[in-house]
Amino acid sequence: MPRTFVLVRRWYYILALGLLFPALLIHLGLMVFIDDEAIRALVAQEMLWSGNYIAPAMHGDAYLNKPPLWNWLLALSFTLHGGASEWAARLPTVVSLLGFAATTYAFSRRYFGSYLAGIHALTVITCGRMLFWDSMLALIDVTFSWVVYTQIMLLYYYGRDGRWWRAFGWTYLLTAVAFMLKGLPAIVFQGLSVFAILGWRRAWWQLVRPAHLVSGLGCLALLALYYMQYDHYVDLAQVGERLFVESGKRTAVAHGVWETVRHVAAFPFEMSYHFLPWTFLLVYLLRRGSWQLLRTSDFAAFCLVAFLVNIPVYWLSPNVYPRYLLMLVPLLFASMLWLHQYHARERSSTYTILRYTLLAMMTVVAVVLPLAPLVPQTQLVTYAWPKSILLGAAAGALVVAGWRDRRNFLLIFCCFLLLLRVAFNFFVLPPRAAEDERGIAVRATAESVVRTNADKPLGIYRYTLMEPATGYYLTQAYGRVVPRYFDRYPEGVVYVGSPLQYQDLRIEATDSLYLRHLRTKYPVGYLQYPLPVPAGDGEELEDGMGSGIKVKPSRRTSQAPQGSADD
Repeated sequence: MPRTFVLVRRWYYILALGLLFPALLIHLGLMVFIDDEAIRALVAQEMLWSGNYIAPAMHGDAYLNKPPLWNWLLALSFTLHGGASEWAARLPTVVSLLGFAATTYAFSRRYFGSYLAGIHALTVITCGRMLFWDSMLALIDVTFSWVVYTQIMLLYYYGRDGRWWRAFGWTYLLTAVAFMLKGLPAIVFQGLSVFAILGWRRAWWQLVRPAHLVSGLGCLALLALYYMQYDHYVDLAQVGERLFVESGKRTAVAHGVWETVRHVAAFPFEMSYHFLPWTFLLVYLLRRGSWQLLRTSDFAAFCLVAFLVNIPVYWLSPNVYPRYLLMLVPLLFASMLWLHQYHARERSSTYTILRYTLLAMMTVVAVVLPLAPLVPQTQLVTYAWPKSILLGAAAGALVVAGWRDRRNFLLIFCCFLLLLRVAFNFFVLPPRAAEDERGIAVRATAESVVRTNADKPLGIYRYTLMEPATGYYLTQAYGRVVPRYFDRYPEGVVYVGSPLQYQDLRIEATDSLYLRHLRTKYPVGYLQYPLPVPAGDGEELEDGMGSGIKVKPSRRTSQAPQGSADD
């Protein structure tokens, strides 16, 4: 390979690495939390206040939906940042994403070479769903996906050489880590991936060999160490029941037949949309002879097999978000990139059409980008014209390079996508944050409630549905746990109560609290007696309604935090 060509490629890599940080970090903490982020952040914050890192809690109630590892990571980030914030909660996602991409590169490099492995790593970051959504959220899924993908890769790396003790030992250790992030799905992915590698290597007998059995038991033993401690705080029967409910609520069992049929039919098209532009490469898989070409790379072929073995978990589950597939996407991308490399070398008609299509899209975006300040919503962006002109010039330079440099085209395209995310940070996120009237109202009314009721204890009446974002911002403004009260209602406490759930509940309102999704306000004030007699209000609980399960005190948490339901 000519020295000049190597230097040019190296500069493209440097450009991609340089763009990663502004792309992933600019305005990371700007948007108000969505509810799932607020749940994770609120549980982590209550851990820090209570000193109890074993039993997750939300508003002083046991939180059973997820194990606590992600909350531990958020609590660490809050501690390092000196407090909870949107930035501190979302930064661990960015760190995990970079680790995910680095892991992808490390494994792919062994089988694809440095260039294609680098592209593979960048596809993890630049697929549409990740680049413009999940990389900006304080959710479990990116970290969980990183761990699960690493499991699958280690099974292949060690299993390919017959080193089963290492294959099962490391991956069952990671299964325990993944379980502590998200619960039972970790075991499902490990089980299916074990079947994939054993089927691929035709080594079914390894299922009953000591390497597999001992490693599996070791995983259970590690989880048992945690749950033996957890049992001191919450009845494990309740914990186990909730984990199974959480794992099953998105499956076909929990939904009707016709909803499942519609989902199965729409799933390939919907998921292909979410992971554009890289799913354009699916055209290679649809060509005759693609499997025979894949078999020329054992790694690329196994990746497709592992993807196909695991994807039915979500293809057959109606209530699925695209972020649940993040660990499987690099498997599919690996097989498509291998085929792309072959078609690029042969300059096939499929490759030519795809390349010119992507170049045309890049050209249109580069022409439009300098005109971004003409959009009325961008008027609040500072130095809008200099930013747009600079970004437009950079995009134009990459377009010219893409037209001229066929051999580095995918790397140039990755740089272009990262540049597009920088533009998104500058021109989309600020207007979106400013126009998020409901999100702003959530935070503003929470702060108002605390100001209006300064120095007064706050509480939540029974199973009042507190949308998690509302609960988080109220707790942050209050500076300590805002507990739920179920049986005793101390005088002097200012309560939040839902008139939608408790129509006979009377509150002498001093303020009101806004809920984004219900688009309503709850009264906040003193309870008026007589109180209504609750009847079956804890039978069907959603996130934000509490569990009604009190975390039992231990010697470490025997002194309840100020504002707890034990007051």
